[in-house]
Amino acid sequence: MLYGVHTSFTDEAITKPRKRSRICRFIGLKASKKHTNNEHDAFNIGSAASALRNLELDEKLQMATLATLEPRLRSAIDISSRLKWAFSDHEKVQTLISTLQEYNRNMKALVDGHNDKVGMTAVVGMASKNPPHFMVPFPKNEEFIGESLIASRFKAHQTERIKAGQSQHTGHLRLALCGLGGIGKTQDVLSCIYEYEHRRPVFWIHAGSIAQFEADYRKLGSLAKIPGHDDPNQNIGLIVKQWLEGPQSGEWILVADNADNKLDFYPEPKSIESKGTDTVSNVIAYDGIAEFIPGGSKGTIIVTTRDREVARNLANQNVIIKPELRPEQAMELFYQHYSNTESMPDDTAALTRLLMELQYLPLAIVQVAAYLDLNRSITISRYLEIFTGTKESQQRLLSKSHHINWRGKNKNAETILTTFSISFRQLRQQSKLADSFLQFMACIDRKAIPRDLLLKIRLDGVEDELLISEALDKLVNFSILQNAKIDFGSGHGYEIHSLVHLAMQTYLESEMDTALNKASTLLANTLPDSEYENWVEWRVYLPHATALLAHLVGDSQASADLCVKAGQHLFDLGRYSESLKLCERARKLYAILFGEENTKTLEVMHLMGYTFRFRGLLKEAQELQEKILEVRRRTLGEEHPDTLSSMQNLAATYTGLGGRLKEVQELEEKVLEVSRRTLGEEHPDTLSSMQCLAATYAELGGRLKEVQELEEKVLEVRRRTLGEEHPDTLSSMQCLAITYTELGGRLKEVQELEEKVLEVRRRTLGEEHPDTLSSMQCLAATYAELGGRLKEVQELEEKVLEVRRRTLGEEHPDTLRSMHSLAITYKELGGRLKEVQELEEKVLEVRRCSLGEEHPDTLSSMQCLAITYAELGGRLKEVHELEEKVLEVRRRTLGEEHPDTLSSMHSLAITYAELGGRLKEVQELEEKVLEVRRRTLGEEHPDTLSSMHSLAITYAELGGRVKEVQELEEKVLEVRRRTLGEEHPDTLRNMKNLAITYAELGGRVKEVHELEEKVLEVRRRTLGEEHPDTLSSMHSLAITYKELGGRLKEVQELEVKVLEVRRRTLGEEHPDTLISMQNLAITYKKLGGRVKEVHELEEKVLEVRRRTLGRDHRDTADAMYNLALTLYDVEHTEEAISLMEEAACSHVRIYGSDHSHTKDAERLAKRWKDRRRRGFY
Repeated sequence: MLYGVHTSFTDEAITKPRKRSRICRFIGLKASKKHTNNEHDAFNIGSAASALRNLELDEKLQMATLATLEPRLRSAIDISSRLKWAFSDHEKVQTLISTLQEYNRNMKALVDGHNDKVGMTAVVGMASKNPPHFMVPFPKNEEFIGESLIASRFKAHQTERIKAGQSQHTGHLRLALCGLGGIGKTQDVLSCIYEYEHRRPVFWIHAGSIAQFEADYRKLGSLAKIPGHDDPNQNIGLIVKQWLEGPQSGEWILVADNADNKLDFYPEPKSIESKGTDTVSNVIAYDGIAEFIPGGSKGTIIVTTRDREVARNLANQNVIIKPELRPEQAMELFYQHYSNTESMPDDTAALTRLLMELQYLPLAIVQVAAYLDLNRSITISRYLEIFTGTKESQQRLLSKSHHINWRGKNKNAETILTTFSISFRQLRQQSKLADSFLQFMACIDRKAIPRDLLLKIRLDGVEDELLISEALDKLVNFSILQNAKIDFGSGHGYEIHSLVHLAMQTYLESEMDTALNKASTLLANTLPDSEYENWVEWRVYLPHATALLAHLVGDSQASADLCVKAGQHLFDLGRYSESLKLCERARKLYAILFGEENTKTLEVMHLMGYTFRFRGLLKEAQELQEKILEVRRRTLGEEHPDTLSSMQNLAATYTGLGGRLKEVQELEEKVLEVSRRTLGEEHPDTLSSMQCLAATYAELGGRLKEVQELEEKVLEVRRRTLGEEHPDTLSSMQCLAITYTELGGRLKEVQELEEKVLEVRRRTLGEEHPDTLSSMQCLAATYAELGGRLKEVQELEEKVLEVRRRTLGEEHPDTLRSMHSLAITYKELGGRLKEVQELEEKVLEVRRCSLGEEHPDTLSSMQCLAITYAELGGRLKEVHELEEKVLEVRRRTLGEEHPDTLSSMHSLAITYAELGGRLKEVQELEEKVLEVRRRTLGEEHPDTLSSMHSLAITYAELGGRVKEVQELEEKVLEVRRRTLGEEHPDTLRNMKNLAITYAELGGRVKEVHELEEKVLEVRRRTLGEEHPDTLSSMHSLAITYKELGGRLKEVQELEVKVLEVRRRTLGEEHPDTLISMQNLAITYKKLGGRVKEVHELEEKVLEVRRRTLGRDHRDTADAMYNLALTLYDVEHTEEAISLMEEAACSHVRIYGSDHSHTKDAERLAKRWKDRRRRGFY
């Protein structure tokens, strides 16, 4: 095998063997070793050199070849002179052959993996054990007629690059082949790209519609194993584009075939009602396919299109116009597909005429030839007679004015459609069932038609698989269907050429409404429910359902049923805007067919209410659900199950609207009372009502015992009646676990419940079922509460996010929630604030695009990102802007007293406090929040108590109101002791807060001591010695011991213990570990005599914070300040001054020049400099 020679050998030489005689023919020699001078004289060196220049070889391989041959051919100046030298006598010929043979052996050794044995380390184009991807859905056309225009232009481009001294395999190239539909553009490109089957990655993309572009990009992603390729609504366009532009994809060829619709590539704003970013297809539709065609500095894009404007926009000046076939080429093409040569002498004239009628269009020629070859009883003359006999009616049928409006206009395809209409008539005569399949497939998407679906629909009542197969094979024989592989069921599917599909629809124009209604009935009856187990089917069926609904204009019940089924699945996928459109369409149809108050109409309105709520359109949801409830109360009665269901849904919407919890409670108590009386205590609906009421009591606050009793009752009944592993029983366990968490002190029971739920769901539903993922998320939250298990939390949440990204898509609401949860975990782990920021910015960006700037979830993301910016430091202005924006929108959309509005006021108050100098505004905001919460939630609601505590902190900051601070904190503690118990986590936090307040008041050190020792004792007993909250209590108690004086040894022991545990459980660089280092340094200072340890601890803290948080973070600035003080104490004055000045500059950037922290640092630096100037150190 010859692996590489001079520039004359093509890349095929790398993979295909060549005999010695072939090599000899190449260099102008015969196999015989006898040569005479006359033979050498007769050798045409010019021709050989020309052949060398015309053949391809990779540039790097050329250079490697020349480098290897150079010692043997040192006297040669160029290719021509080398050839003259080589053929001058027999001995030199043998020398050249020996050299080539030696080189061949070296190249083979490289290919076999023995690179170390040869003095060459890289040869481009070698044979590979892993050939490049070749995603091409069509076989090579061995009988392609003429020269490939794309191949010629492509090779010319490579030659030009070589002449310019550049590699032929680098640089980005775009070529577009433009021409009439069916003119042979695809076959031209196939002829070209099969030359590169083993040399470059080739990806063939159907660009005839947005749905197929997305589907083929997913196939590309699957082949290349790009993460997220199989997610139904992930932005596959952007992912594949970025991968192709990146280094790992290689030097690829991307074919965008049938890029015919300009608006798919460059949509006009008026052609899209709204951005609709709930779905990947809508993203592509809004931005246009052209946005997702790769650019960059490498790769070749080949476009086939009917539209010259699309071609010019995509390929600039590299546009090739595909001419029609010449008459002799058209006849040769026909002969290739028509084997009945016996009739040819009599039909030559008719064939010439027929080819003219077909406009020499290759697709039409092939279709006609295939039809005539299959139907030998129809001669070419007879076919021409039929064709020309219906010319006027066919032209009228295919004229623009007669085109079906939902298919668009296609004047260039008239003759193809005429040809196919003859085939369709013949098919109808031969097989009624095949004709029925043709009508059905004319109504659905033309790509990836599953054979399993065609077997399942029971078309014309036929269930016999043999009869169905015969009918489908007849369609294949007519070249109406093409066999295709699909990723579903048996893997056997069909595709229809776009022009054939158009021809089918045009042919059925007068029957299309009937065909569409029939198809909608079949599909509505065949599509499964939108359960998770059926999502694989839905992934294949949804494009067909949406295509059918796009065409359907009738008012049948089947079309409404199909809208509801597809709308429900779109809702489950998180594609809410699409779901709403279909549901609204179904509602109108049901209202026309059955009336506004019919059960079906109300049921679809019920689904719309859900969708409005998830879209954040709570007012719309409220109006719709109040309407449903009013109708059901009037028509069914107050106690009908559907009426009760409507009450339940309206209560959920009122909860979302906020400020109406009393109404929610009344509705749910009513539902539960009626269910208990009419259905019984243990009926499933009664148990569901208990669960809902328990959730409402939890929202109201202060009723956790009642919540616990209700949920324990529900769980007990479900365990007894349904079994331990029933989905409803598991759901009850999950709810009870949440309640136990709220009650506090029962985290072990919570953990046991959630681990049980997760174990059962993993075993019964699978690792990736939505309910299993939900259990992982809940267990992760519990592990976080337990403390010390953050690594397990991280692993669970990363697993959940990975699966949701892959199965639901990057922009699904559940995926976004997982990103948010993981961001919180990264915060807890410490040192990963940049990743937190990236996750939260991503969540906010997606929600802004898909839900809108003012959706509740978008506002929640703004709030979270503001908190992250605050923790990162140096971005308080951005924090301020985000929080003011959130508050403004919530005030306007939800009202001044909505819980979310109050939460925004509270967050903004904290930011004002951080900014400094705005404590009066902080006070006003917090007093407002407390006043509203007292009035709307009650004095003892958890949120009211939280507001009291926040206001107490503000009063303490303002100074002079210590008594009010004490009264607020004592009130909070008294309520929590009474409602939650002495050992609840929230009660313990308030003890700790009150201890701090007593310390501030002075003179109550003993009480401070008792409170903090109590908190520490309970936490040690209930949470364990190493729980984060226990460690926090040790730290607080250490501070109190410092204040008491004379107990510095105990202080030291506590702080050393805290630091040791945090180092071991959180890591050396966790924020809490660094705080412990700083505290221990302060204690060592007070103890005296440990200056070196103080210095080391504070230097470590500063080094880590500078590296992980940045110079302008407030914690870094504090570390600078503390270390500067230490340096000054040990008389390192110059370093101390320099560091304090740096701290002052950071404080200016963080807080502003008027903040107390800034002024304090500037004052110290100035004083130290003055003392140095006066000679005092």
